[in-house]
Amino acid sequence: MSEVRNLFPRERDDLQLDKIDDTKFNPSIRHLFGEITQMYLKVRNNSEAQFSETDCSTLLLKIDSALQYVWETLHTGQWKDVDPEWRKLYSYVSLFKALLCLELGKDEDSGLVNAIAACDMGLIMGEPILDGLLSNIADSLNEKLWKLSETKRAIQENQKEEEDSNECYPQMNKENFVETVHVPSIEKFLLDIMDKKPVVITGAMDFWPAMSESRWSVDYVRKVAGYRTVPVEIGSKYTDDAWSQSLTTVNEFIDNYILTSNATAGYLAQYQLFQQIPQLKKDILVPDYCYLGTCDDIQVNAWFGPRGTISPLHYDPDHNFLSQVVGSKYIRLYSEEVTASLYPHEQHLLFNTSQVDVEHPDLEKFPLFSSTPYLETILESGSMLYIPPRMWHYVRSLSTSFSRKELESPPKYTNAKCSIRAGERKTSAMNPTQPNPYKTAPRVATSSFDKS
Repeated sequence: MSEVRNLFPRERDDLQLDKIDDTKFNPSIRHLFGEITQMYLKVRNNSEAQFSETDCSTLLLKIDSALQYVWETLHTGQWKDVDPEWRKLYSYVSLFKALLCLELGKDEDSGLVNAIAACDMGLIMGEPILDGLLSNIADSLNEKLWKLSETKRAIQENQKEEEDSNECYPQMNKENFVETVHVPSIEKFLLDIMDKKPVVITGAMDFWPAMSESRWSVDYVRKVAGYRTVPVEIGSKYTDDAWSQSLTTVNEFIDNYILTSNATAGYLAQYQLFQQIPQLKKDILVPDYCYLGTCDDIQVNAWFGPRGTISPLHYDPDHNFLSQVVGSKYIRLYSEEVTASLYPHEQHLLFNTSQVDVEHPDLEKFPLFSSTPYLETILESGSMLYIPPRMWHYVRSLSTSFSRKELESPPKYTNAKCSIRAGERKTSAMNPTQPNPYKTAPRVATSSFDKS
């Protein structure tokens, strides 16, 4: 454990606290943070004999009090209006808590698990600090826990999907198939495809580590991120009244929603997983096509879920590359020109989402939908789908899937911003970093690993 402990800063200067503008805090929280910092440094620089378990427990109570206070501040008003200094503060206090969890847990697994959870909460709620230190510590602890679990039990997971299965595959008309292109040149993509039509691109992912030596599987994801805390969506689609968000570990998510049949779907959707867990980011590459736009900030999000998860029919203002790493998805696309026949929600927050249940439409309520032209495809592992800005699309997982999506802003004349996704997710108290799915935002590419 000493190698992980050595990752924590020893000196006050090493913490780079001068980068926090503490004038933004009230006197009471400023005093509490100063007290916690001093106690953290004592724990970090003293042996167990010099700093008792009682002292650690007292410090942990103060840390939890500070985290609760900052949490409430972060949830006052809209997330976009939160001062970044408060998010930095949350990250630092989470770092201090991670060390305390290790000290109190000694060599027990619970101490490691609690320390990882503290790091991940800092990553989810806070701002990046100390060159990604929270992520580095969490990666090291996850690796240690994985090795410990290997020595205690053999991992036996049956990923085999029942071959019952052409039930979940839709009836398709060849005349509506999306065109497939094998690794189009940059020139061809720019002149013949970009902003003009959707295409399935094959061959562009062949050299990704995720498709070869680091082939993604449930075991691999457990190994790299099993003990990490992530936000997941509960419910088959975000337009459902019962849709919600929750925080869980990747292991719990796999056990409860991927390997077990569950009446309620769980989905790790449009989340910046690669930012939180850089080790997974090494396995994927951003397609060269994404750099043809005018925005440097390409958003890369992950989708990991079971068969049957659905993204309702909606549009995004960005160029969108959906890259299927594992599993398959059924996708239907509609042109912007037929928007009126897709019956968008009238309320502002859902204006980019259709009211129609695409595969089970109520034609009495939405009579124009049945005659509306569309394209469709089944996106298989190793292929990516380019979706132009403002093209309506519906997605259903046909198997357990892991996908990635890159989002890129349209050319300047479209007047769109680069963001996470056209249909942003609702901000929730559990995970305010998730964008609101009911707002529009630009998008470029994504990846998926779904069990559909």
